[in-house]
Amino acid sequence: MNRDVKRVIIISMIICVLLLGSLFIPVEQSGILGACLMVPAALLVFFTVKKRRIPSINKYQVLLIVGVSGLLFIMFHYLLGLHFGMGRRSQSMNWGYFFESVLPVILVIIASEIIRVVLLAQKRRWVSVMAFITCLSVDLLLAGGLSDIRNFNDFMDLAGLAGLSAVTGNILYHYLGARYGFFPGMILHLMLSLYTIVIPMVPFTPDAIKALGGLLFPLLVYLFVDGLYERKKVTHKKAGALSYVASGVVVVLMISIVMMVSCQFKYGILVIGTGSMTGELNVGDAAVFEQYDGQVIQKGEVIVFRQGNTRVIHRVVEIKNIGGELRYYTQGDANEDPDYGYRTNKDILGVVHFKVAYVGYPSIWIRNLFKTNS
Repeated sequence: MNRDVKRVIIISMIICVLLLGSLFIPVEQSGILGACLMVPAALLVFFTVKKRRIPSINKYQVLLIVGVSGLLFIMFHYLLGLHFGMGRRSQSMNWGYFFESVLPVILVIIASEIIRVVLLAQKRRWVSVMAFITCLSVDLLLAGGLSDIRNFNDFMDLAGLAGLSAVTGNILYHYLGARYGFFPGMILHLMLSLYTIVIPMVPFTPDAIKALGGLLFPLLVYLFVDGLYERKKVTHKKAGALSYVASGVVVVLMISIVMMVSCQFKYGILVIGTGSMTGELNVGDAAVFEQYDGQVIQKGEVIVFRQGNTRVIHRVVEIKNIGGELRYYTQGDANEDPDYGYRTNKDILGVVHFKVAYVGYPSIWIRNLFKTNS
């Protein structure tokens, strides 16, 4: 291993460790913290790491494609606002807001893309991995970091609303940086990060839809650009078909995770974490339920209801109409006694239709990890 390679690995490791550590620092202005870390790091990389040119005859076409794609994504977001409603951002644009909130984000993203492209050009696998972790950490830091995570629900909120879209976004930026240089990824990264803090109108789009859009959009752009320019280099159609199948599987899995996190679609997913419904629903199963919207509930159906701050899945064992109010009495199949009290329509979240066995175990492991560390 020559001196240049050692220097690249050491520098990339230092930057990666600093960024990962910064995720756990509680700060109000995460953008300013990111700028203080990333700008010196980008200058260090730019002036000390040997830069290698990334040749591409299609970089200007790709730059145009990703720019138009970013504009279409933003337009679609605001079109959804026509349906869900819109309001004005609480903070008006002024010089103070620009220097405190907007400029740091610009500097952080430009610095991270400089680091990404310079390190990717070294054609070293571990350097590329550390560049990916560094840039992913930057996006998580701009989203607020990990310092506010106190329980499993906080973790899943961050994973669903910011984490997954940051992963797919950086997959796209890595792909663009490795093949088309600095500008396509930097322009798209800036567009997707700035429009929510610069445009004064804010669409009231549900978090689940925003998360799903942020998750799928980078993958769609990746598949489009790759199919337009890179598939011509593939000589075996089978390899190309397998790549598309793999991409499709990844998309389906990520959509399922978003549904599990958000439960804001017509159908939601809830992981079974206790044994009260063993037999029908076992620990580790994922129960798929239809959101309750006034539909008739029959005795014997399994429902999801709110009990305090938790969601419970039990079977309806009795229904009474008292003074015009429907009261639902529930019990877990594996419990000897019925649940205390009764449920009304306002407590019911959904009706369970079927289960997917075992897929909820990763969620349970993460939940237990938080319990162990608390």
